[in-house]
Amino acid sequence: MPRAKRVGSRARLLLKPRPKRGALVRYGNRIAEVLGDARGERVMIRSLHADGVERRSAVKWRNLRLLDDQLF
Repeated sequence: MPRAKRVGSRARLLLKPRPKRGALVRYGNRIAEVLGDARGERVMIRSLHADGVERRSAVKWRNLRLLDDQLF
């Protein structure tokens, strides 16, 4: 059986597509909108918290999951 090709951590990051500006994503239990790139491997998101306050945060893009076709 052939050996699996090893992929470095930097290359692994490049394999996952980054979300585009305006995309709806899931961050933990929140649904957020991507505002744009931030420093390093982070993107700015806008989300609505349980207390009803809209917040903007810089989060690592690898922690974001694209939403499916259905919101609810």
